[in-house]
This record gives sequence, C-alpha cells and structure tokens, in this order.
Amino acid sequence: MLYLIFQCILFQLLFLIVYDLFLKRNTFFSYNRWYLLITSALSIVIPFIKIDSFNTLLDSNSIIVLPEIVLGSLNNQSNTNYSDDTVVSLMTVANGYVLITIIIFSVFVIKLFKILKLIHQNPKTIQDNLTIVHLKETNTAFSFFNFIFLGDTLSSTERQSIFEHEKIHAIQKHSIDLLWFEVLKIVLWFNPLVYAYQIRISNIHEYLADQKAVKTSKSEYYQQLLQQVFSVKTCAFINPFFKQSLIKKRIIMLQKSKTKQSHVVKYLLLVPMVLGMLVYSSCSNETESYQEAIVSVKTEKIVVNDSTSLDVDIPFSTIDQAPLLEACKTLVDKDQQKKCFSEEVSKHVLNNFNTKLADNLDLKKGLTKVYVSFKISKTGAIIDVISRAVHPDLESEANRVINSLPKMTPGMHEGKAVAVAYGLPIAFKIK
Repeated sequence: MLYLIFQCILFQLLFLIVYDLFLKRNTFFSYNRWYLLITSALSIVIPFIKIDSFNTLLDSNSIIVLPEIVLGSLNNQSNTNYSDDTVVSLMTVANGYVLITIIIFSVFVIKLFKILKLIHQNPKTIQDNLTIVHLKETNTAFSFFNFIFLGDTLSSTERQSIFEHEKIHAIQKHSIDLLWFEVLKIVLWFNPLVYAYQIRISNIHEYLADQKAVKTSKSEYYQQLLQQVFSVKTCAFINPFFKQSLIKKRIIMLQKSKTKQSHVVKYLLLVPMVLGMLVYSSCSNETESYQEAIVSVKTEKIVVNDSTSLDVDIPFSTIDQAPLLEACKTLVDKDQQKKCFSEEVSKHVLNNFNTKLADNLDLKKGLTKVYVSFKISKTGAIIDVISRAVHPDLESEANRVINSLPKMTPGMHEGKAVAVAYGLPIAFKIK
C-alpha cells in the first residue's frame, strides 16, 4: 500500500511539473481544466493497472526478485514475527490517519451544512433556471452548483455582472471539480499535491468565467475587479466572485493575448507520460503476502510462518516458463510453477544456511541483509552467484548455499532454453 501511495504522489508531481512548465500560461482554460481533472484521477488509477505486455520490453535475462527470506533470533516467549514495539507503532500510525481523516471529513460536513443553511434561511428567486439566494446585509458573492449567492448591498450593476460570471460556474459544473478535490483531501490529506491541484483548478474556474462574462460589459467588469474586494468566507468548494489573492492574476489573464492554436500540441505530452507511467507501474508489483522464514541464530530450531503479510516489490518475469525444480515438475499452471520455485529456493536456504555463523560475527541489532543474485543457465546449472553483505563471511555463506541448489530444468522462452537471472534478498534479524 505504501508503494501505491508513493507512485500516486510521484505521478501527481510529474503531471503538475508539466502543467506549470508548459500549460499554465496558455489561454486554453478548458483544456487546462480537463488536464488537471484527468491527471488527478490517472495518478490514482495507474498504480493499480498492470499490463503484462509491457514486460516484453525487458530482455530474457531480466532479474526476478524472489521473496525475501528473513533469518533472525527468536525470543523465548513467542514465535511472533514482529516485536510489540513495531505492532504498537503501526497501530498508532493507522489510528492517527483515521482520526485526522475523521476530523477533516467533519470540517467538510460543517462547511456543507453552512451552505445548505444559507439556502434555507434566505429569500430566493429564479433567473435563467438558476436559483439566486439573496444574502442579507452583506456584499458577499459566490456560487455552489445551481445556487448563486448575492449580497443585498450590491448595486444592480454589480449584481448583473457578478451573476453573468457566476452563471458560467453553474453551467460548467465547476462545483463538481472542487468537490472531487475535497474528497481527495479527505482521503489523502497528507499529500500536499492534492492542495496544489485544488488551487490550480480554482484559478482555472475563474479564468473560464471571466473569459465568458467579460464579453458582455468589458469596461464595467474591469472596474469592479480593480475597485472592489468583497469579503468572502473561506470555503474551498465554492466559487467566490472576488478572491483578493487571485484578482491580479485574473486581470493579467483577461489582458493576455489568446494562445496560438498550434500550442495545443503541448497537451500531447500527456500521451508519453501516461505510457511511461503504465510501463513503470506494470513492471513492478506489490505483493500482499509472502513467506517469512525465521531461523534462530542461537539454536538450530527452525520456525516457518506462512501467514505473515509484508510489502515486497516483485518485477514480472519475461520468460514463458520459469525454471523447474524436481518438486515443481508435476505442476501444470505456470504461476503455480513460479510460486513453487520460489518456495523451494526459500526452503533450501532455510535448511542449509549456517545460522551458527552469526554467533561469531559482530552484527548490529535489527535487520542485516544479504543481497544475492544468480543465474540458472540454459542447462539448468547455477552460475554467476554474486552476494553483497556487511560481512564477507555472510557473502561466502550465501554463495555456498545458492551454489548447492540442485540442477534443474532451465527456463523456456519462445520455445528455447534461456538463462534466467534471479535476485534473492536474505535478512538476518538480530535481537
């Protein structure tokens, strides 16, 4: 899950960088609006999309990372895989997330209730199939869906200009955009890019409304923007007519020459970006569970727990059929064959790794990892074993164990035997 969130934030960052560098200054406001809406959704959807055909972009020797094997010390009280401190920390984080989410949702509901209260308590009239809510003793002006809120202290000229502006918000359903980002803020409140998205979409809404409304009375419209600043209540999912921090930008955009139509080609940048993200997402995979093996460093007792859930990234294999150990040859399903191979290699390491070796090494408490890569040749032999660890004795032992794997049936790709490379992380859990 953490990796999916990381991908979502990464993709949003890339989309916003492209927007700010290439699209933000264009006068194609409608295109910019849809760009922000579509990319905010794509950044969430793409991490869940896995397209197997993209794996053919990798050669047949691409490394397949097998599930991590954890070798560690057992305490005398239980065989649990996580310490109490780890469980408490995870629970604290989860509870904190839920609490903050509830608070943000509650604030959203309160703001929504205030809008509904204004609609209920104030007089209303209908104009152009829109409901005008007449706010008493105020010069506030904003819109929310088909409701346009106008203060009764506004002059008739001001009311008409503001109405034309707010009518664009209502017709183009800008409130739906803002509510979409409110939902994202409730769920992904920790992600600052969601707030950046909402600011940009709010600006685009004002540019769109100005672009249409200014055609009716340009001089009066400019005069209102320059001479008056309405005090509008802060609420992220309404479209206020005047927002002081945005007035200067709106005037600049109104005066700006229309962007040449040839610049529309910039939006095609979205195509290679999305394809690249799909390749990245499809060539990595977050597994929800895998076998964690715990081996006592102080004793020869071995405990294997198959129910532990951890997050590990396992790249997809490009081969048609994985190498086969003797125990896996009776299986027909290719996915089951790969799973069987992974389990058999893990068992081999568990049964053959010299756990007493750690007694003589000065290892720090916690996880000490050994990264092993090796190949199964076209003949099924183990070759090119390479290990990396904090101590050379650990590397030598890992090399010895992997080299002792039995000869196997080689992997097949497009009807031919191929050499297949594997990566195997082994972790010592020292207490």
